[in-house]
Amino acid sequence: MTDLLSGARAELDRLQHREFELLRELLDVRKAVAAQRVVIDELIRANTLPPINRLPNELLAQIFLLIKDERESLASVSRHWRDMIMDIPSIWSEINLDNCETSMQLKLHLERSRQAPLTILLSDDEPELLDIIIPYTNRWHALWILGCAFPVLNRISSLEFPSLEFLFVDLESDSVDLLLTMYSRAPALKHLYLEGLDDPPLPFNLTAGQLGNKFLTKLSLVGTTDSWEFPRESIHFPVLEFLTLRIDDPMSFLEAIVVPKLKHFEFSEEYGGSPICRTFNGPRSKFDNVHHLVLAPSVVGKLSENALALTKEFCQVFHGIRHATIDMAYLLPLFSPYRQVDNPDDYYSSIDNWTCLEILEIRDFTSMRVWSYKRFIDWFTKHTNSGQRRLHLKLISDDTTSSYPVILNASNASRSTLYQALQECCASVELDHIPVSSQMFLSTSAGSLLLSPPVFETGLVGESDIAALTQKCSAQTIDTLLAQFWIL
Repeated sequence: MTDLLSGARAELDRLQHREFELLRELLDVRKAVAAQRVVIDELIRANTLPPINRLPNELLAQIFLLIKDERESLASVSRHWRDMIMDIPSIWSEINLDNCETSMQLKLHLERSRQAPLTILLSDDEPELLDIIIPYTNRWHALWILGCAFPVLNRISSLEFPSLEFLFVDLESDSVDLLLTMYSRAPALKHLYLEGLDDPPLPFNLTAGQLGNKFLTKLSLVGTTDSWEFPRESIHFPVLEFLTLRIDDPMSFLEAIVVPKLKHFEFSEEYGGSPICRTFNGPRSKFDNVHHLVLAPSVVGKLSENALALTKEFCQVFHGIRHATIDMAYLLPLFSPYRQVDNPDDYYSSIDNWTCLEILEIRDFTSMRVWSYKRFIDWFTKHTNSGQRRLHLKLISDDTTSSYPVILNASNASRSTLYQALQECCASVELDHIPVSSQMFLSTSAGSLLLSPPVFETGLVGESDIAALTQKCSAQTIDTLLAQFWIL
């Protein structure tokens, strides 16, 4: 009997111990269930947020800076966006007085910008608003004076601009003295952009010493300068690195300046008409440090004859060019061959002056506008065969919908396309936003349609070839052929 009682008690102890273990396990499972529910709830909440709201605040702030002109609309999207936009001073650092309807709005704008450098845009004299921003001239980083500059310069020229680095002025003769006064009070100025130099001409009392600057690194001039009469090498810009000219007499200005640090030169034809073309009369060595030249498209459309002639002169003035960026309209004066005086049997092109050239970029490239296939290829072939450095060529176009793609590979292995010929002559050939075709061929069988332009051997297509095809192809086909290939 004693043994039975002892066994029963032992079994009860075991069951009670097991009950305790199960209860403890149940509590652990319930805790795990509760924790898992929290995880699920957080995932559900996260998935309901738009993807942009999952970005880190730092990245979202950079996005807002790229589209800060839409800050009012962005601030109305959500409270989170509004709080961020109101708390980023750089978003409020650009102030266009034309967009500030009231003085209260401008003051609020300045308050939100805190201590950020300011970009100011003025289009006319607005005394009330101008009075509000004048106390902040120590923060002016960039200033655009659009339209008539005299009323604005008359108000601000005697102030100090310790942080001003960029100044744009639409200049007239009655504003020159005021501009020079302001010019002298902006010790940090790095980029000066002067436009409208011709209405009327600059006064006689503008001296070369006043125009020079010890700290300017970038200068842009747009207008008519044929009335400027500066002595040669009289305007000193000791640290100028970038020079952009859209003026009618660039050679006179190039003769007048001393720019030992100049690296980048850009030219384009001015609004008012044909530029003055004449030979550069000065030491060629003064521009030995210029390694990048840009020939930009004309703002008036087709280039004038004088602008094309100036291109040849620039090739001699800036003979140390390593990187050239040219609009396609300049190809003709650059690559056209002419006989050398001392060696009539040899041909020379203006681009041959750039003996250090490494990179050539051709912008607005389209096969529909190419003027001479054979001359273009012949120059590259001659350049390579002469043992000179192979160029890195980049062809750039914004017309991605062109009906005249660049052919990459010929359908016949014995024939070559423009692209293949350039690859053989260049260190590299890059096509940027240019439509291409991997292979093209022509079918002229009875009743068939033109599938794509044909691929001819380099330099072997003449007018007689096209005339023969006119007997078999439609007028549209012939137009395509003439646009696609360069016929001598």
